Amino acid sequence: MAHLVTLRGVAVGLLALLGCLAGPGVARADAVSEAAVKAGFVFNFIKFTQWPNAKEGDRSPLQVCAVDANPLDGQLAALNGRPVGARAIEVQVQVPATDLKTCQVLVFSGADTNRIDTVIRGLGNAPVLTIADVPGFVQVNGMIGMRLEDNRVRFDVNLGAAQRAGLQLNSQMVQLAGRVLR
Repeated sequence: MAHLVTLRGVAVGLLALLGCLAGPGVARADAVSEAAVKAGFVFNFIKFTQWPNAKEGDRSPLQVCAVDANPLDGQLAALNGRPVGARAIEVQVQVPATDLKTCQVLVFSGADTNRIDTVIRGLGNAPVLTIADVPGFVQVNGMIGMRLEDNRVRFDVNLGAAQRAGLQLNSQMVQLAGRVLR
């Protein structure tokens, strides 16, 4: 029975993500601020990712980090305290490079473009989900790159980078990606 509840939750969440991608106006940058829509995408990406060191019943905060002081125009902060399973998101900004491996998620915004390559190389294969709204992000081994296309937020996935870090991205979410690098 718990398996059915879990599958139903995944299906509902994927439908919500699909609604963000294809719904009439839901993901349109002029209907809602682009940054708020991207923050919603970040939340859904987190919900549909499994970490290799995840333990059932773990209630420790899920660390969502940013190097920038104001990621996604401050909209990332709206995720603070939101539940993902038994865990609550804890958003941290201006995280020093030396502490990034303690994060479960690392979000880059446009202000971070000149640091991305260095930070990603520094993470190595640490199980940190990397997400950005920077063009070409997945080509430099970022895991999920968001972009604006036809006034809608779309995303690309570097599945190889996620797998090397031991992360499992939900296959249905990957199918919704515009481009998938393997």
